[in-house]
Amino acid sequence: MFKMWRWVVLLMFAAVAANIAYAAKNPVWLNGKVLDTERNRYFAGTINNSSESGSVYANGNSGSYQGTTSGSNIAVYRVYANYVIDGGDIVYLLEERLHFRWSKAANLTVNGPIKYYVDGRKMHFIDDQGKERTVEITKKTLKQP
Repeated sequence: MFKMWRWVVLLMFAAVAANIAYAAKNPVWLNGKVLDTERNRYFAGTINNSSESGSVYANGNSGSYQGTTSGSNIAVYRVYANYVIDGGDIVYLLEERLHFRWSKAANLTVNGPIKYYVDGRKMHFIDDQGKERTVEITKKTLKQP
């Protein structure tokens, strides 16, 4: 009888774990509206490239210097794509960092529909090309009646 009780408890834990895994793999997709999209560049700093060469000639108590110096600064920018999504009772502000020069923001239509779900501080949505994107939620605003 005691072994039967163990199996029942074990099966209950397995059922709960399977339900959690199923919910994580099959989220509930919600319908929303794209209010705005924007791409921003922020100045992050510069990278310095410099080189110098030279030689010192000492002649008794006097000395002279001959040499060349050169330098250049390269500006570094960080690029972000911002999205504003109306989820019914909450408006979400999303921010996605575009890491590479060839990275593209999500293809969304302003005032168009969007399918999404929220997972903690991340929002998963499907863009106009059918690609699923995951973007960080930076701000949530509750709509007032």
